[in-house]
Amino acid sequence: MHLKANWKKGLLGAASLILAVNVSAETKVAKDPVSVELKTYLISASADGKPTAKLVTKVKPNDVIEYRATYTNNTSGKIRNLAATLPIPVETQFLAKSQPENAQASTDGTNFAPMPLKRKEGNQMVNVPSKDYRALRWTIAELPAGKSVTVSAQTRINSDKARN
Repeated sequence: MHLKANWKKGLLGAASLILAVNVSAETKVAKDPVSVELKTYLISASADGKPTAKLVTKVKPNDVIEYRATYTNNTSGKIRNLAATLPIPVETQFLAKSQPENAQASTDGTNFAPMPLKRKEGNQMVNVPSKDYRALRWTIAELPAGKSVTVSAQTRINSDKARN
């Protein structure tokens, strides 16, 4: 089963999240099998130097933000191989910090590969700059009935593209 969760135009125009799930035959679905909630947090340092996260709706250039997408299984059965995809808006640069750490990345939102992404330049394979990453994807092996999982990625707002 393939589901598409559309987001309202988000803080930075994050378009949509795509998720693919396999729902077992015995699962009864009264509403969407998986719901997704996206939140944006400003990441900063507290007085003692520890990172803090504050839920925000406005950002400014050079802010470090963390997108968190929480996927909830609304069925009475297990969902296997949930493909949780988190877009990285063009107004931001991925900071190579994500949870869980086993994410795959994409420069086009369609083709995913393990990080760091590589490309051929001349006769050499080089790392793709993280500023070119446009989406991350995690495969959640199993999401039990009624349970949730959260995936996240940290980005920095580009100095010339932020919106208030």
